[in-house]
Amino acid sequence: MGAIVRSETYYRRPPTCTQAKWDAATWPERALIYLEYVLRMRIPRPEGDNGLTAWARIDSGRWLAECPTCSSAQIVTPTDPRMTCCRDFTGWTTLAMPADPDAVEAPLLGLPTREQFWWADDDPANPNQPPADPGPTDPGGES
Repeated sequence: MGAIVRSETYYRRPPTCTQAKWDAATWPERALIYLEYVLRMRIPRPEGDNGLTAWARIDSGRWLAECPTCSSAQIVTPTDPRMTCCRDFTGWTTLAMPADPDAVEAPLLGLPTREQFWWADDDPANPNQPPADPGPTDPGGES
């Protein structure tokens, strides 16, 4: 139980990064700095927006978004709703975030992490979608 994890609480400045460089970076850029250190590889910096949108969700107590082209996931933050994929380097992807992320987090805070899940209603990957309307049926039982 506890706070929902965001980029701010997950990504930490690696020892190879100066404090000045870390402080000057946005949270999505800090994610790249951290991932470069953990993955031991250089990640090209995006040159601009790629025109794609990814849905953010809360998954096991973490704000998470998947790359719309390769489905690799990254911990994200509502304070700067964008991400870039460190696998396919497609540029900055805009995140579809709720208007009030704190209101989304509030009912989840008292739950165990394994029960902290939230999906946007409009997210096509939402597993809690209501069943599709079967359409009109013939009351006489004939199609």
